[in-house]
Amino acid sequence: MGVMAAEGQLRLSVPVAGLRVEIGDWEEDGDGRGFRIPAGFRMLNGLVDLYPVDGWTILRNGTGVVHALPTEGAGYMSIESGNPDQAGLLVTRDELGVRREEWRRLESQDGDHEADAPVRSRRGVQPTHDWDAARLEACRLFYFEGVPESQAVLIRHMQAWFASKGLKVPDDSTLKRRLRDVWAMFGPEAKKRAA
Repeated sequence: MGVMAAEGQLRLSVPVAGLRVEIGDWEEDGDGRGFRIPAGFRMLNGLVDLYPVDGWTILRNGTGVVHALPTEGAGYMSIESGNPDQAGLLVTRDELGVRREEWRRLESQDGDHEADAPVRSRRGVQPTHDWDAARLEACRLFYFEGVPESQAVLIRHMQAWFASKGLKVPDDSTLKRRLRDVWAMFGPEAKKRAA
């Protein structure tokens, strides 16, 4: 999910209440350097979208400080925390979300992904399992339901997922090998929670 967020394929949002932001436009000086022209302040309530790099950083590190929010057009929106010791907005991974319309957009693309898939050659051995889809399911599980308490629980979940799709179910050792890097990245989170 972090990769999708970083590449702008997934728009992440965070809920805010009474968040003060400065809004304005950018202008260039004679040397081509940009500077801000403030137009005022606004208070934001509800879901606000994040820049892709901020969403990726928060997913990867668990927390991140957001200093600016995306705007429509060429303007800027800078977060004014009012606290000189903590500039920006501190956001945790648990606060991240996806807007309903973004979720629907992703679901509608899911049905079309077969049409967009590259044409595979009929020569050679064809893959038995869709490992890209399996890795996405593992990421979906981690993001929406949390990291499983052990690798064995992850393997059982993935076997049930393959079965629910009517696909051939890989054996334990194949799943461990194929999802080794995913578990290496997210598994420590399960150990932290268990401690």
